[in-house]
Amino acid sequence: MNTLFSSIRDAYLRAKLLLKHLGEDKIDLAALEARINASPGIPVPNPTTSFWLENPPFPGLVDIRSKSLPRSADIIIIGSGITGASVARTILSECAAMGVKRRVVMLEARQICSGATGRNGGHMKCTPYESFSEYKQRFGAQRAKVLVDFQTSHIPILVDLAHQEKWDVAEARDVETLDVFYDEEAWIEGQHQVEELRQGMPKEAQNTELWDKEAAREIYKVGEHAYGAISFQAGAVWPYRLVTSALNDLLEKYPSGFSIETHTSVENISTTRSPNQPFIIHTSRGDIIASHVVHATNAHTANLVPGLRGKLFPVRGTMSAQRPGTAFPQVDGSKSWCLINNKGYEYITQRPGTVDAIDGLGGEIMIGGGMMRMKGLEEFGKASDAETSYMAGCHLSGVLPMGFGLENWGEDAPGGRMKSLWSGSLGITADHLPFVGRLETSLTGRNPMKVVRSKNKSESVPAPGEWIAAGYNGEGMVNAWLCGVALGLMILGREASTLKIPGKPYGTLDEWFPKEYLCTQKRVTKASVFQLLARW
Repeated sequence: MNTLFSSIRDAYLRAKLLLKHLGEDKIDLAALEARINASPGIPVPNPTTSFWLENPPFPGLVDIRSKSLPRSADIIIIGSGITGASVARTILSECAAMGVKRRVVMLEARQICSGATGRNGGHMKCTPYESFSEYKQRFGAQRAKVLVDFQTSHIPILVDLAHQEKWDVAEARDVETLDVFYDEEAWIEGQHQVEELRQGMPKEAQNTELWDKEAAREIYKVGEHAYGAISFQAGAVWPYRLVTSALNDLLEKYPSGFSIETHTSVENISTTRSPNQPFIIHTSRGDIIASHVVHATNAHTANLVPGLRGKLFPVRGTMSAQRPGTAFPQVDGSKSWCLINNKGYEYITQRPGTVDAIDGLGGEIMIGGGMMRMKGLEEFGKASDAETSYMAGCHLSGVLPMGFGLENWGEDAPGGRMKSLWSGSLGITADHLPFVGRLETSLTGRNPMKVVRSKNKSESVPAPGEWIAAGYNGEGMVNAWLCGVALGLMILGREASTLKIPGKPYGTLDEWFPKEYLCTQKRVTKASVFQLLARW
């Protein structure tokens, strides 16, 4: 009955979507559906070159792997981005505290952290006023608070983690962020949402300020076309260096319990006849058996989890690193921005330092976006990061002087404006929330033998299985780390753990992890991509 209802609803929403855009930008909905429902495959071997991956602080990690693939492991983590690093760190730390050993092997199809984490914008930012308004409509005010708190808590947790662990190369920092509105209707809506946040979450809204056109131009040096701006607190980071710092520490601390196998793509997963190690992971370098399999590949997850096709799919995004103009205010990495218009937005951070001051690096403006609403649908369902979008590249190449105003930009810096342009795959879910937790066999298509527990054996240890933390909808830096922590605790049956370590919230899992993120067959069936597209 649920499947029938879902099909009827999708047919209705599909027709509604076509009618909505009949007189606007025409879309080939059949081609779009085909891309979204197709397997995203494995990461391509020839990606565009991301600025973040250059000059790695740990060169030995870039292509790290064993001489031969391990034959077995307790836990296999597929993916070496921020999610995989968080899962591994949580499992290894908790096991050390319990005095037990678990063998964790991380598999990566390409070089280390070369997927979405190594290609994103470096933002640690959600938009509390917008998120609270959306979540309140969907789940009610109380649950909206939980969801917003979960996302915003990533900023102090990750900044504190980097500082305590002395990962200075990660450049994790607090910033003042500014949402600048270049569309009057969006500006009016934003003001209403801020008031809604102030009423619903007054403490969290204390640092959220509204600035009219004149104040925004005078104080924040934005362009004349801006209608107004909203400022609040956020964070920024060099994501690749955060993750590789964490992985380097794990390899040093747990040399016999943790290994990373780069250039080892997972081609398939099958099952054994063993209830304790029921999975065979078939890779480009051979097979490895395991008790648990963690899918931490975000946009590529549905390749190995066919039940998620059409529900978790890739969207190709475009990022760039640019030199600021000669008149651009020097803020030493203390600010970030979002330029919002009626067709889309651009997200911007700036690295600390002055332009090209140390080894040709410093002060880069990291700007991504350029997907203009329905035209942006052309990037839906595209997992390859071997190419960039022509139109997105054109937009990103020219938006900065106009967005900030020609008088605030000045001349282009010596060496030219554009330093690097690349692409990356975002993982988008049909209901716009991450999928986290144990994967039901109806989603994987694999039915491992069940463990028969003796009466004397504790039932608190979870049975072997496949797990997921993916689908961050372009907001991975305020979702992925704690989703990874939560998943690591679930795998070990440590939901009640209050172990105090940097990077982990205080309290039991139920006290800080949103239940709305849990991945169930019921939720997957209910999620409608047409409802998502109607909002795009």
